[in-house]
Amino acid sequence: MSKNVITIIKKELRRFFTDRRMLVSLLLPGIIIFVLYSFMGNMTERMIGVEDDYIYQVVVINEPTELASFHQTAAFDIEVRYEASITDADLLLLEEKDIDLIIFYETDFYQKVLNYDINDGLAPKIELYYNSTKNESSNIYGFYNMAINNFEMTLANRLDINRDANIEYDLATEDDTSIQFITSLLPFLLLTFLFSGAMSVAAESIAGEKERGTFATLLITPTKKSEIALGKIIALSIITLVSAASSFTGLMLSLPKLMGGNVSMAMYGFGTYVLLFIVIISTVLIYVVILSIISAYAKSIKEASSLAVPLMLVNMLVGISSMLGMANESLYMYFIPIYNSVQSITGILSLEIDMINLTITILMNLLVVGLGVLGLTKMFNSEKIMFNK
Repeated sequence: MSKNVITIIKKELRRFFTDRRMLVSLLLPGIIIFVLYSFMGNMTERMIGVEDDYIYQVVVINEPTELASFHQTAAFDIEVRYEASITDADLLLLEEKDIDLIIFYETDFYQKVLNYDINDGLAPKIELYYNSTKNESSNIYGFYNMAINNFEMTLANRLDINRDANIEYDLATEDDTSIQFITSLLPFLLLTFLFSGAMSVAAESIAGEKERGTFATLLITPTKKSEIALGKIIALSIITLVSAASSFTGLMLSLPKLMGGNVSMAMYGFGTYVLLFIVIISTVLIYVVILSIISAYAKSIKEASSLAVPLMLVNMLVGISSMLGMANESLYMYFIPIYNSVQSITGILSLEIDMINLTITILMNLLVVGLGVLGLTKMFNSEKIMFNK
């Protein structure tokens, strides 16, 4: 790397990291994401959560003694009150959320069930009254509804599915569950963070300097245009990585709260993060090159930002492929820039790394960057483009 390239890199980094407003704009997204997602997680837990020591209030009418076992469960602490009939007072208590459920059995329910024939017409009736706006009421309604459905199936039982309660039939581990969630969300968010960070710094670095008239001074120096282009791209990539790291850190710290503590990152080792970082760097370089070309073409920061919006939408659409589970094993798909990054990031986070596909991704991304540097160099050599003639 030549001395001129290093000088340009230092100049760009000094300008960004010594400007408080720019520094805040780089680090603030991560802080906002952490605060916002943590707040959302806490609020969601409050909205749908139930206190551990909550006692469910259930009113039962005409309950057969054979079905009293419904109330015996370790999952809920249930207090049952027996009544002879449904009263308006009980319905009002349920409406006002003072009780959680009313169960009504028609008279002689159990005997009618045993003697019921499908040709007899309507089956014996159970009515469950609940208040869906109260979490506790919805929870206990779901429990009793499932218990009654299970009871109904035992009446004509011809086979059992997963009968043994002591056997765990779902073999998905905690790591498997975490990986499924992470691979559906993180590639999309990573691409969004990287592109947003690159868009803000690239527009300011080139179009901003053109707008202020300082870029013309740089172009008339003896420094080669290729060195200016390379220096700009490397510096902007470093700045973009700082911005993305801030956002990514904020997201990782807030994920456990957002998901109620059900997400773990313990399955990922140092090697996983190294491979992820390599893919991220190659992706950042592509973003910076493309957005630098747009910024060089634009006459102002506003124009550069406007021209970048369609690319941002395309980038988001590509990122969504990870959320939809649109994995593609075809080798040729890894020759498509950005899309190959999504697939490689998903593979790394899934712990299903294909080194051939990963190598193609890195080499293809670097090839695009090299072509972009050549294109940006030619733009710097064009007075019509650089001086808005």
